[in-house]
Amino acid sequence: MIFQLILQEVQWYQYLINILITIIGRLLDLLSTRYVSKELKLETNKLAKRIGWKGMVLMQIPLVVLGALDFYLSFFILWWSVFLFANNIEGSWYIKEAGEAKYHKELESRVKKSTVWKILFSEISYIIKFSLAGIFIIIFLFIYNDLLAVFLICLALIIQGIFGAISSISYLLNLKKSEPLEDNDLD
Repeated sequence: MIFQLILQEVQWYQYLINILITIIGRLLDLLSTRYVSKELKLETNKLAKRIGWKGMVLMQIPLVVLGALDFYLSFFILWWSVFLFANNIEGSWYIKEAGEAKYHKELESRVKKSTVWKILFSEISYIIKFSLAGIFIIIFLFIYNDLLAVFLICLALIIQGIFGAISSISYLLNLKKSEPLEDNDLD
């Protein structure tokens, strides 16, 4: 299905399906960004921060056109957008409670006190979670043609997703029920 415009046997509705898939993905990212950071103080993409909301919406047009050309391109855009959506909403309860400006100021204060090595070590988890899993899936699928290994990696991702969410929610709900710590306990 690569570049369906070139292929004659593609039906017109496939382009609409591709557009719909791409739009859903891009809406997930944009709406979750807006939910967490209306003022874009927490936006990590410097270009998006510079061009603002109107520019970000306009930037979606080439992506939708690109996604319309091929089902697999639209599927890729959807899944990358799903990852961005999940990243945006992770911990958003805290940002919504503290407020975007206060959270930004608190984060800035803590980052300035921390060392670069601590920051790098904690944020490298994205590579471990996503990139390594993707690399090994590609290796086992295309080099070794080992579907069992691919299945097991995918199963581990599924289990981690479920148990990670359950344990995090459980931890936070237990904190919500617990007695507040005294100021001298915080040191």
